[in-house]
Amino acid sequence: MSRIVNIFFLVSTGLYAVLWFGGVVSSALWDEAPDGTGWAAPAFLYLASIIVIVRVKGRNRLLFYAIGLYGFVAEVIGESTGFPFGEYSYSDAFGPALLDVPIALASAWIVVTAFAVNVLQKAGVQRTWWIVAGPGVMVVIDLILEPVATGPMGGWSWQDSFGYYGVPITNFFGWFLVSLPIFGVLAMTRYSDRGGAIVSSSVIVFFLLIALINLLWWPLIITTFSLVTYLSWRRLQSHSVTNRNSGDQPNRICNSPTTRNLNPRKK
Repeated sequence: MSRIVNIFFLVSTGLYAVLWFGGVVSSALWDEAPDGTGWAAPAFLYLASIIVIVRVKGRNRLLFYAIGLYGFVAEVIGESTGFPFGEYSYSDAFGPALLDVPIALASAWIVVTAFAVNVLQKAGVQRTWWIVAGPGVMVVIDLILEPVATGPMGGWSWQDSFGYYGVPITNFFGWFLVSLPIFGVLAMTRYSDRGGAIVSSSVIVFFLLIALINLLWWPLIITTFSLVTYLSWRRLQSHSVTNRNSGDQPNRICNSPTTRNLNPRKK
């Protein structure tokens, strides 16, 4: 990165850290955000997406701009028609809106997608399976974020308040459906989430802390179950690789030039 971009990245990271800690502390101390802090939530998402995009290189940066735009358009369609998420409407909690949808939602799609890609890569999921596994991870993420975003944060409200913390099941089918094209495209690229992992993960941790402060247990239970499943999968993969290497070792020894020279030659 150039010097200017590097300075911009450091400043953005510093401001993001201040908002991260400030958000957790204010949630712990007050039931509602203090007056005059309505700008903090959208700024938090803007900065998180900026950090992710700055760390992305080459054409993949344009790809993430496209993901943000695509996610925003999906939200506009969803808010105006009820498809595919269900009937809902936004408040002003996430800042200025365009076509009745907060602009910060584009940033949210960028950050959440970056986190999902990081999960897929850390889990060793082959790219051919991303088109299915990626949307599945996105649904799990939404199960964690949705109760906080609609509850303590008051970002939006559902017309039919039933189901999971008042969130209809159609919302999660909608997330899976909208995410399919994203991961279909990502599976065909060489994108590797090396720089955005920390900030995207910190956003998830932020929401988990808000859930804990407000005693929203299901997001915490789902996270714990997902983490145990992930670690078990990684351990199974590690054992599989170890056993495969152990099985190949005798063959490599027998077929080595030194070993072949020790074998008696037929005359």
